[in-house]
Amino acid sequence: MSPRQDTDTLLQSLDPANAGQIDAHRSRSDLVRILSTDPLEAHVQSSPKKRTYRRLAVLGGAVAVVTAGLLVLPGMTGGDEAFATWTAVPSGMSAKERHDVAEQCRASNKDVGGGMYRDDLATAKVAISERRGAWTTVVLAGQGGFSALCITDDSFHLFGKSRMGSIGGPANAAPLGPRDLRSMALGTGTMGAGDISLAAGEAGSAVVGMTYQSKTQGDVAATVSLGRFALWLPGEELRNASSEGMDVLVTYDDGTTGVRTLSFEE
Repeated sequence: MSPRQDTDTLLQSLDPANAGQIDAHRSRSDLVRILSTDPLEAHVQSSPKKRTYRRLAVLGGAVAVVTAGLLVLPGMTGGDEAFATWTAVPSGMSAKERHDVAEQCRASNKDVGGGMYRDDLATAKVAISERRGAWTTVVLAGQGGFSALCITDDSFHLFGKSRMGSIGGPANAAPLGPRDLRSMALGTGTMGAGDISLAAGEAGSAVVGMTYQSKTQGDVAATVSLGRFALWLPGEELRNASSEGMDVLVTYDDGTTGVRTLSFEE
């Protein structure tokens, strides 16, 4: 089966969870636009390493594809308009909050692809759990590079209705060196509160910190934990990051730092 056919099959298998809350005509239009651009073939097959990714984003019952450099998000309405509470430096969570958001992320993704990720979700560990104002970010990490990312506006406790994220992993990925980075999600999209730019992926064992110097938001700190990293910010600043690259300042476990470029051409 070709990548296009495989993507089409996966999308057809995902029925909206809350059909009554979604504009059916808009969803169909978004789906046609996503498939017609065929980002999976355009970016992944042309890569010298021939890496194949299988990533999906599930947002409030609607479906979108997250592939090399393209993050397509249907509009959502949350309680934090224009990301008013967002912070460049994330804060942590209590043990109970960490457990609760992890289980919500597992539950919201259990039926993706007809349940194809259920085993991965069941055994995945909580690598990242952070807050940026009213916004909660969770990354579940499993074997073979498996990752499930969930971002939600928690101000109205709308995790099951207003969310964005990705799930899956590289089908063929070499082990990371201690100082290596591998992008899994990199790009921009739109939610009800506005545009959002996201960078997330895998980090080598020596990577302990990461900062992005945003032109509009200043220094944005990533959370780095259990071999994963994630950061996001309001705006469309990272729209072309997958092809043009995104420079980040990385801190290593020996106290040294260095500038690395995130992209899908690594």
